[in-house]
Amino acid sequence: MFITSSDGMRIAYDRQGNGPTLLLLQGFAATRQIWQELGYVEHLSQEFTVITMDRRGIGESDMPTDPAAYRVERVLGDIEAVLQVCEVGHYAVWGHSFGGSTAFQLATCSSQVERAIIAGSFFGCVYPQERIDEIVNWLERYLEAKAKGTLAELGIDAEEDAHLSQMNIPAQIACWRALVHWPIVHPQDVRCPTLVYVGSADERVATPLEEHRQEIE
Repeated sequence: MFITSSDGMRIAYDRQGNGPTLLLLQGFAATRQIWQELGYVEHLSQEFTVITMDRRGIGESDMPTDPAAYRVERVLGDIEAVLQVCEVGHYAVWGHSFGGSTAFQLATCSSQVERAIIAGSFFGCVYPQERIDEIVNWLERYLEAKAKGTLAELGIDAEEDAHLSQMNIPAQIACWRALVHWPIVHPQDVRCPTLVYVGSADERVATPLEEHRQEIE
């Protein structure tokens, strides 16, 4: 199914099951299908109305290449448009990685969110300029190497190239560039009960969460 957001972007979404609404938000490069493939929708739809969606820039949704299209209010506006067409009042949200960062934004600014589950994201500056620059530079080098036929010099094999080729790289670069301007979320900003969890081996996420443990608890 599709809706048109306030700025004209076509956004793909699915709605399945019955019960209280649960919005699932996946990681940066994943599509909404991952929740189906991993069995989450099958199990959760037995007790919840499960809504999944492709964020702008990925999957079946429109893919603008202007960083301004990925401002936080635009991304949250897409979610609001999906919830509105689904006639959702209050809901819970479960986000992973980039979806977790988006869920944090929802939990700070929307009175509709009754509870949030955040996996693989953290409070504080998630997207510092240095990290964004590193990612964008690598993606630009990938595009250049692909055009020149020199992917092997970057250490990119056929499998990784096939994966990257499925994405609209200019749209991904635009989104990455926008993230540095997203508001930083602190524990005291969250307006609903929130569970935050991460694997202990994921040090980039686990370390800042541990630093905020007292504030979180």
